[in-house]
Amino acid sequence: MKLPSIAQYGLAPTFDGREQGSRQEVGFFMGRTMRLGIAGLTQESNTFAPSFSTRSDFVIEEGDRVIASAQGTNTEVGGFLDALKSLAADPIPLLSGWAVSSGPVDDATFAELAGLLVEKVRNLELDGLLLALHGAWLGASYPSADAELVRRIRTVTGNTLPIVVTLDSHANVTPALLSQVDGVVGYRTYPHVDMAECGRKAARLLLDLLTQGIKTCMYWLPIPLLAPPQSATTEKPPLRDVLNRLDSELPDEVLSSSLFYVQPWLDMPGVNSCLLVVARSQNAGIDTTLQNIAQHLWDRRAEFHMEWVTPERLVGEVLREPLGPVIVSEAFDGTSGGAPGDNPGLLSILLPAQQKVSACVHIVDPAAAERAFQAGIGGTYDGPIGANQDTRFGCPLNLKARVRHLSDGEFVLKGPVFTGRKVSMGPTAVLEAGKIQVVAGSRAVFTIDPELYRSQGIEPAAMDVVAVKSPTLFRPGYASMLKRVLHLDMPGVCRGNLRKVPFEHLDRPIYPLDEFEWKAVDHEVTCFRRRNVDPH
Repeated sequence: MKLPSIAQYGLAPTFDGREQGSRQEVGFFMGRTMRLGIAGLTQESNTFAPSFSTRSDFVIEEGDRVIASAQGTNTEVGGFLDALKSLAADPIPLLSGWAVSSGPVDDATFAELAGLLVEKVRNLELDGLLLALHGAWLGASYPSADAELVRRIRTVTGNTLPIVVTLDSHANVTPALLSQVDGVVGYRTYPHVDMAECGRKAARLLLDLLTQGIKTCMYWLPIPLLAPPQSATTEKPPLRDVLNRLDSELPDEVLSSSLFYVQPWLDMPGVNSCLLVVARSQNAGIDTTLQNIAQHLWDRRAEFHMEWVTPERLVGEVLREPLGPVIVSEAFDGTSGGAPGDNPGLLSILLPAQQKVSACVHIVDPAAAERAFQAGIGGTYDGPIGANQDTRFGCPLNLKARVRHLSDGEFVLKGPVFTGRKVSMGPTAVLEAGKIQVVAGSRAVFTIDPELYRSQGIEPAAMDVVAVKSPTLFRPGYASMLKRVLHLDMPGVCRGNLRKVPFEHLDRPIYPLDEFEWKAVDHEVTCFRRRNVDPH
């Protein structure tokens, strides 16, 4: 499968600007083919979500099914497989699991998933391990489920097995994780379109560590900054400029560099954005360079300012747009950020205008879907919808509509983000109220791809309003419909207007909740080095 170009998002698919040419046969070392374990467990947690993430939220694949489902996809595991094939190394598929963003995972689920992976690692002879993680995955009992997972793996591998991990660029990178791994590679794009390339970089990094006997130094500098995902994109400054400086100003010893602009709905101590560099040796100049780049980001923090649309203005703004469609981001209910997807806020605004504004809206409500199935296609739906899981942000709406379409809710992501990944909304109904098409699904999915609507017989380009429960990740998939995007500001699990989010436990001060002076030169760059690694 040809992966979508990421050059249009401001970054070329290189190894941090330091690609060293062909690496064919690198995986053949010491008279045999390298055996590299590949695995992934990814979930993004949100402490404002109404419930824990459970085992039923995860799609789990084991053994050869990992290869069958990931090969050719724009995912980190897909990138692992692609790189190891070209490098003539032997991939040993272990486990792949992912879940739509939600609350922290409950202890029983974490124990089961971690136990599955640990047992697979325990019973194999591996030269190294590639792990696709998120970096903002929390457990009920663990402030970093990612770090706890790697710690448990270390209980059976010891400290000699080289481990390289990939992280989402919204990771909250912690010392607990960095002290356990030998390398970290983060996404370089947001909207995220380089997941497979991130996996390829990580695989090349791990092969370098093994074949060259490198004992890495990882330099970490936290920055007390939260940024709304609506404006913190790599398509434009200041993030684009920071990434360019990482590529152009760091010394040749650097193997990988990452900027992590943390997922902001983590209300707990230890949350920061950060810069992270993986180097083949210690170099005092890296500290100063990272401090300069961090200061550059801090000094331009005002560029993350957003213009929000209030509920009272929304319909008027839509009617003033003559050509349409207007994308309305209801990211306050963003399923890609941990919300359940059942917030009735946008629907409550549109329903009174249902005879003059055409719209397609997605909402998660399994009870509504079941009621629609009982009515059947062409039947009448007359009952509540929305606020099925979370009533903190509004009561269920009373909806009277015609049941237009029923399905199993399954579709494949066809856009540039997670290309090829199969998703399922569960039993799904399309409810037609005037000119409004409500897609009522039974479970949360990412709403970043127009295939969600097209799979239900709706063409979003023909609508006045296309609703997406996403702050930014929808942009690549909806690239042909981005003439006008309105960011609706309402209360919700993922409210982008961060000054209105009810934080209680964050370390303070932190921007934008506080205005204060911060000088990077006054903050030490921490170097993590696992000196006892000796893979051969």
